[in-house]
Amino acid sequence: MPPTGGAGPHLIGGVVVDTDGSPVPGVAVYLTGGPGPFPDVAALTGADGRFSFSVSTEGMYTVQCRAPDGRSAQAAAAVGTGGAATVVLRLG
Repeated sequence: MPPTGGAGPHLIGGVVVDTDGSPVPGVAVYLTGGPGPFPDVAALTGADGRFSFSVSTEGMYTVQCRAPDGRSAQAAAAVGTGGAATVVLRLG
């Protein structure tokens, strides 16, 4: 049965895309804010531009990324009782 309370695990996942919507591999994605503890690690996007993190607490998280060429993006992820949040980070 999936969790229904404040304790995880909960998933934050998504994709990093460029300005034309194509997925971007090899981008470092990390959490910079959120309720309670969250992992202090970076995930690298796969060939399909996708990434995911597991967090233990519901609430609002800030997800940021930085591509090897210096482009970056930021988005908010709302993790609720459904246990998952999906974001799209569009590199500028």
